Amino acid sequence: ETPTGKIVYLTFDDGPSNLTNDFLDILEAHDIKATFFMQGINLQKENLQESVKRAAEEGHYVGAHSMTHDYKILYNDFQFVPEMKETLALIQDITGTKPNLVRAPYGSAPGLNGEQVRNQIVENDLKLWDWTIDSQDWLLAKNPTQIVTNIKNATNREQEVILLHEKAQTLAVLPEIIEFYKSQGYQFAVYHENHHFEMNFQNDDRL
Repeated sequence: ETPTGKIVYLTFDDGPSNLTNDFLDILEAHDIKATFFMQGINLQKENLQESVKRAAEEGHYVGAHSMTHDYKILYNDFQFVPEMKETLALIQDITGTKPNLVRAPYGSAPGLNGEQVRNQIVENDLKLWDWTIDSQDWLLAKNPTQIVTNIKNATNREQEVILLHEKAQTLAVLPEIIEFYKSQGYQFAVYHENHHFEMNFQNDDRL
């Protein structure tokens, strides 16, 4: 059933990594399901594929974050949809799941400002999520507590989608982030295709 009330979606970009299992351990300890947006170039690393399988088996959603994460290739050279389809196919090969949710590297604005590419996304039955809160975690290797502060300061909606990355500093404060949302009465949710809602900077209700 569709989650109601105060809901937070933890989302982790740029995996899989050598930290993926550590993230999964913390999520498992707190009985939380999260949403991962993984990169093709990392999914191809055989030593990381077990952790991708594990994520799917433990009830997390694994979506696509492109093959290259290269702005020019994705947006200027119009490889967004081909790269996402290639990444989703890799995820399916590894996990047996059939995801259709993607996250645009650098967010959907300005990269997807052109209606033509958004039409292509729709025609290929892909869905796209940006976020409501950018934790800025990737910038804060030396100052992990600022990640938590950024999240606390930006939390003001009934439904929050938090942008996080598979970084050591993020792992270090993940329990604190979880505690904060619990203290604020949020439930943790994982993306589900049957309960999709619009969450993109283009305000395109087809995505």
